[in-house]
Amino acid sequence: MSLTPPPSMPSETALQSVRENLKDNVFRGVGGFWAKYFVDKSWSAAAQSEMQGTESAHVVGKLAADVLDLAHLDALTEWLATFQAAFDAPGFHFRSQSTTTPDSPFRASIYLETPGGQGVAGSTRVFGEYHHGSAPAAAEDDGDFTASSPHLFVQALAGYAMMSDEECGINTFVKRLGSKSDGYVSLHLDDLLYLGPDVIAAPNYLVGLGTTCYAASASTIGEPNIVVKFSWRMDETPTELQALKRAGERNVWGVIRLLGYRDLGSIAGIRQGLQFPRPFIDRNLSCVVTAPLGRPIQKFASIRELLEVLRDLVKALRSLHIDGRMIHRDIAIKNVVINSQHGDDSPKGVLIDFDQALDLDNRRDVEPLVGSDGFMAIGILSWRPHTYRHDLESLFYVFLWLAIGNDREHDDAYEILEGLPKTSRLWKWCSMDFYAVGQVKAVDMSPEGFLGILDEFSADFASLQGLAQKLHGLIFPVRDGKIFTGTETEQAAIERLYDGTADAFNQAALGFQD
Repeated sequence: MSLTPPPSMPSETALQSVRENLKDNVFRGVGGFWAKYFVDKSWSAAAQSEMQGTESAHVVGKLAADVLDLAHLDALTEWLATFQAAFDAPGFHFRSQSTTTPDSPFRASIYLETPGGQGVAGSTRVFGEYHHGSAPAAAEDDGDFTASSPHLFVQALAGYAMMSDEECGINTFVKRLGSKSDGYVSLHLDDLLYLGPDVIAAPNYLVGLGTTCYAASASTIGEPNIVVKFSWRMDETPTELQALKRAGERNVWGVIRLLGYRDLGSIAGIRQGLQFPRPFIDRNLSCVVTAPLGRPIQKFASIRELLEVLRDLVKALRSLHIDGRMIHRDIAIKNVVINSQHGDDSPKGVLIDFDQALDLDNRRDVEPLVGSDGFMAIGILSWRPHTYRHDLESLFYVFLWLAIGNDREHDDAYEILEGLPKTSRLWKWCSMDFYAVGQVKAVDMSPEGFLGILDEFSADFASLQGLAQKLHGLIFPVRDGKIFTGTETEQAAIERLYDGTADAFNQAALGFQD
């Protein structure tokens, strides 16, 4: 057992953020929990035998009797050591640290950990708190173990120590070759995909879809060239999977390729047999593997590279629409990448994240409003049906955000805004009042208003103001004295818009040296 110094208390702001994340998402006293996870398991008989054995029964009885009266850290440390010696369960140890404040009775955090080195992420199997003079522990999954059931608390600790990783809720899909090696996953028996040590995308919240992406490779020594994405999708309809399958079948150019996928579980499965106070939305945890890995578009190496990437992204949108009969619906900085491993016939820019993609052959009469703040087209903000032209308009906004913000780190509009003056017009492009944003964008995209947008171009992009005006004229032609924000459906007009936009980026790129 090891002891660590008491942690410094987090700020009240940080605590409030955690409270908001967890509000209405933590349940105590869930009916059926004990029966589902602690009764009739492979280890139940062994745990019961240990508790009732001649030599250990007295020790267990004393542990149960003393658990409510551990008034300081040394007493708790000794109690946990006695428990560990009594059950002699291999492969686990306890760690505890005081969290007592000057105004509170003794309290401490308790960690039951598996081997692999102290402090290694993922080593904690179960976490709880001991509050002297109250319930002996508040477990992470169940309600308080009350003072009337100390034996149950001892039995629960024994169960957590003896149950398998899967029974404990630990991710068993991601495996390791050794305690210090990176993880790997396997979608098929003979194919291993080795995950890099760092995530390339991760949520900044506690409760949500949990979408997390890793760079990966097919060997332990190879450079990462694929993406492994974990996420909880809303229902049994895997929109992204269907879109990527269809894109592959129809040879869509300039989009990520689906290499494989697997469903790992569902909320319904986790909650089966448990009694919750209200209905829940079922989600399915999935692992999706795609290629290429790509580089964030804001990490462009040169202006020429960026313009060539944007050119190929226009071509990708055209292929998605014409060949794949789909539209993306969420074009934003975060959803377009640079293909660093491109060849003569492969795209330099690639579309990613097809969670919101729309199959044009199966669209509903009413579709939800989707898109990313700062990048949504004017028509979408006015609740018009999404069309191919709106994807192009959103890509135009990607170019404008890059030109004005020139932010090489962030892909979120709100984070980019933090580096811009409060006078920037882009501040009014981000709001939950979609109608107001649409009105502001319509003014900014007028011929007079767009001059103000051009004035905000950063120094590195000042020479591209002419390109911006040409793109503006293609996407927002003036008709009857007003900019046109509708969608032309004649094939000749569709091709003219795609070809004109791609050619504008290409001609601008030719003006820059490698």
